[in-house]
Amino acid sequence: MMSTPEKLSALRAAMEASHIDAWIIPSSDPHESEYSSDHWAGREWLSGFTGSAGTVVVLKDKAALWTDGRYFLQASQELENSGIELMRDGMPEVPAIPDWLTSSLSKGSVVGFDGKVMNHHQTEKLLAAFTDKAITIEVEKDLLNSVWTDRPAMPATSVFLHDDSIAGKTREEKMAEVRQGMAKKGASHLLITMLDDIAWLLNLRASDIECNPVFLSYILLTDTQVKLYVNNSRIEADALQALKASGIELLPYDAIADDIRSLDSDTRLLMNPASTNQWLVNALPESVKVIKGASPTLLLKAIKNDVEIERMGDCHRRDGAAMVRFMRWLENNIPGGNVTELSLDEFLQSSRAQAPEFKGPSFPTIAGYASNGAIIHYRADEQSSLNVEPKGLLLVDSGAQYPDGTTDITRTFACGPMTEEEQKDYTLVLKAHINLAKARFLKGTRGMQLDMLARQPVWEAGQNYNHGTGHGIGYFLNVHEGPHSVSPKWIDQPLQVGMLLTNEPGMYRNGKHGVRIENIMRVAEDITTEFGEFYKLVPMTLAPMDTRPIVREMLTQSEIDWLNGYHSKVREELSPLLSGDDLDWLNKATQTF
Repeated sequence: MMSTPEKLSALRAAMEASHIDAWIIPSSDPHESEYSSDHWAGREWLSGFTGSAGTVVVLKDKAALWTDGRYFLQASQELENSGIELMRDGMPEVPAIPDWLTSSLSKGSVVGFDGKVMNHHQTEKLLAAFTDKAITIEVEKDLLNSVWTDRPAMPATSVFLHDDSIAGKTREEKMAEVRQGMAKKGASHLLITMLDDIAWLLNLRASDIECNPVFLSYILLTDTQVKLYVNNSRIEADALQALKASGIELLPYDAIADDIRSLDSDTRLLMNPASTNQWLVNALPESVKVIKGASPTLLLKAIKNDVEIERMGDCHRRDGAAMVRFMRWLENNIPGGNVTELSLDEFLQSSRAQAPEFKGPSFPTIAGYASNGAIIHYRADEQSSLNVEPKGLLLVDSGAQYPDGTTDITRTFACGPMTEEEQKDYTLVLKAHINLAKARFLKGTRGMQLDMLARQPVWEAGQNYNHGTGHGIGYFLNVHEGPHSVSPKWIDQPLQVGMLLTNEPGMYRNGKHGVRIENIMRVAEDITTEFGEFYKLVPMTLAPMDTRPIVREMLTQSEIDWLNGYHSKVREELSPLLSGDDLDWLNKATQTF
């Protein structure tokens, strides 16, 4: 098994043979998926960094990896002795990748990357930065193929139907809505590259990416045609029949580039530069008019329909009951010293698997005890897994996939006696969560505005957390979904009724502990006054929040009332699904605080 320095040496030899001075390896696949299948995990293979976000750049004499604040601590540990420098993206004095490359390379250098895994928007930024030094790019090669000798094959899991009765709309209804969106933008053709958009549009699912029920494919859509580029031998018989009944033409996955090349001069192609890879952009004839913008599927998918909202209620009750069984087990077993980060994940999965609808986790569980809780996207393994001792705090962030929804929930638990700092941090995070959960906001509000509501109690204490407060979430789809979010980043997408948001402020102290409390919430109508329409957030997640770490004096009466009201709802919704000791535990955990 090659070490990271050995892999770097092999890649540099391939670069020299191809006359390439710098090689970029992003975390993406040809569809700009947040998580990639193992075939495209080249950045992880080369660097040893296992986080979901990051980009490695390799030069002849040095290498660096850029990642965001969620992974600073994790990356610093995993890159140790690798020969790769950590670049804390977004921090002062840390150069962006184009700037670092231009300052490191001489005039006339060549920068290479696999054009299938770098999107057009990123490529344009690189080219703009390289102009003054006459640096050129090479996008037609994949050097990893020559050095990654045991590279996994491309995934090809079974593609199956997501029943219309659960999806809430037929594929024909969805395609009609998408075509209306195309017409508004003056497009004759639409290129869809994002895998969750394709799965949503066609009411199909698979499991090509761990925890993400999607399949490798592209769609080219016009007013009269829908071409689906997928290896159709993997499509289950009833799904294949349904696609043909809907008039959808099936073509091989790789045939997309040839069809792009053959577009005629009258084509007005709507494509998203941020999700379309450079390989496809290079295939476009110069005569085609390109309309740059998001696919209509992005927003249509984010606004859940009435059937989805109703069915999600069943999903979250089912998941909440599983969480209660897990919480009772955890409380009973921690004092005996028999719980590890890995064993608690196993029990949680088995608790969820009691439901026949359970399709698997929606992301790898983050179970961090004590100092491991401070690693925001920590994933336990045999080497790192800690025994959970009867003291301090345990953070568990987990989720599940069901045909009627995707869940994502974080709870932080008191394992026994806590320090004053642990209790105060927990209470601050709870205050932040409640501040957002109680929000009433005007129609047209963006997520950045709500992010400040959550951070206000934390900021008042002179503290902060280095990640967004919330993200959209799919419906038996990806656990992270756009176009909206709740974060310090300005995203010009108003929050709309039917959108889902997570509410997950946190607090992390390196070497000590981590705290996060997360619910999924739905944007809903609230009141209308002479000043306009106002929205609210309705909690979808149903599970108790641990009251043992709370410093009561830090909460206002309004915050206590919200907590009691939420627990009353949890008790009412989950009681019919539980019995015996589980029901007794629920009643105790949700009693008036």
